[in-house]
Amino acid sequence: MYASPVVPDTSITLPAFKGIQYRLANNWFPILPLGSFQNRPIRYVEIGTFYGANLISVAQSYALHPESELHAIDIWGDDPNYSEYQGKGDEIHATFLKNIEESGYASKIKIHHNYSHRVMHTFEDESMDLIYIDGNHEPEYVLEDAVLSFRKLKRGGVLIFDDYGWGGPDLTQRGIDAFISGYQKRIQVLGNRDTQVFIQKK
Repeated sequence: MYASPVVPDTSITLPAFKGIQYRLANNWFPILPLGSFQNRPIRYVEIGTFYGANLISVAQSYALHPESELHAIDIWGDDPNYSEYQGKGDEIHATFLKNIEESGYASKIKIHHNYSHRVMHTFEDESMDLIYIDGNHEPEYVLEDAVLSFRKLKRGGVLIFDDYGWGGPDLTQRGIDAFISGYQKRIQVLGNRDTQVFIQKK
């Protein structure tokens, strides 16, 4: 559905990081140039944080301003919808906390150990600059996270979905497509890169 731009990455390294890391915020650079973020504070939400790799990479790139604020939302616990946590939730959470502490960015990061639908309503509407959705990959939860997040985005803010097409067309892809279809008059699709979809609120 989407074409990925061929643009070289600027490297991000997490030398003290422990645990699994997937793509980092440098995957966003070709679509969201750093220059438009680095001289101002931003408010950022990440739904589905796991060991914290992407969150830390955002802190050291888009959220460098000392007044930037980052919110991490995750259950870090056993749940039938999250196979990667089964029997390992406490260990992943402990490792996440250590990663945050050793990152040097802990003072900017607010941790919400809860489900996203219970946390998102606590934020003011139109208060966030960037929201990254990488939580439950079932389409109904992807769509719910997107709808809840859209209200919290500022005009001009960007919603980033992870794993478009992951697991086939009936998981994240279906939820993301449903959101794009329903909100087509209020959004601009900025593009896609390595299965991540970038949407700007008009």
